[in-house]
Amino acid sequence: MGQPETGRLRIAEAASLVGTSPSRLRQWEREGLLRPSRGRGGQRLYQPADVERAREVARLRAEQLNAPAIRRILGMSPGTPTAEHPWAPPAELAGARLRERRLRRGMTLGDTAARTGLSPSFISAFERGLSGASVAALHRLAAACGTTVSELTRGTPASAGRVVRADERRVVELGGPAIRMEDLSNDPTALEAQLFVLAAGAGSDGWYAHPGEELMLVLDGRVGVWLGEQEYYELAEGDALTFPSTLSHRFRALAATETRLVWVNTPPTF
Repeated sequence: MGQPETGRLRIAEAASLVGTSPSRLRQWEREGLLRPSRGRGGQRLYQPADVERAREVARLRAEQLNAPAIRRILGMSPGTPTAEHPWAPPAELAGARLRERRLRRGMTLGDTAARTGLSPSFISAFERGLSGASVAALHRLAAACGTTVSELTRGTPASAGRVVRADERRVVELGGPAIRMEDLSNDPTALEAQLFVLAAGAGSDGWYAHPGEELMLVLDGRVGVWLGEQEYYELAEGDALTFPSTLSHRFRALAATETRLVWVNTPPTF
């Protein structure tokens, strides 16, 4: 694949050289791990140094390191949103948003800890982007501060409109690369649809509940779902499950490889 005369590569060309996908390079940029320049039309342009940086990120990701750890190893600051880089790294973004909502409600770290069962030190570390959080912990934090997981983690859509292209989905990773959530709509109002990609053994790591109703459709792999104290279901490819979100629920991937499922909440309360 030829390189432009300027010596810079478009995102598809850079992804091919790194051995990954354009959507993955966009995700790493959102996490503050890559900072490509922009052309006149706004397209990302990668210098040879950017490609080498991406290869190093891929290697560190394969070692199960999360974004803050990789930034420290590479000597990168988290960065802040700019016109050229509108995406803040998800860990810092979610933590900063949580702190803003907590303070707006006049809650101390101790108040939040009492409501969630999490320690003040953990909450403080999460707010500063120094620690990740499981799905269950993040949901408890969001509920305590009067918001949702999606509101804490959602970034600016890559494009507006009804159609969300496969390589332009907003992506959030929880627990390092263990759980990846990809938004299937730009600005949900009545329902919230996401693609969940679960590594082997990944799960919510706890119970959570919220208003609404949910539908899960397994595309690949297997997942176990617990509903309250009495119900347990194992879902395989093609299986679907609906349930009221007010039932305490938790989940865990059961397949030896990735599990992929479409997960819909209505209204958007996750």
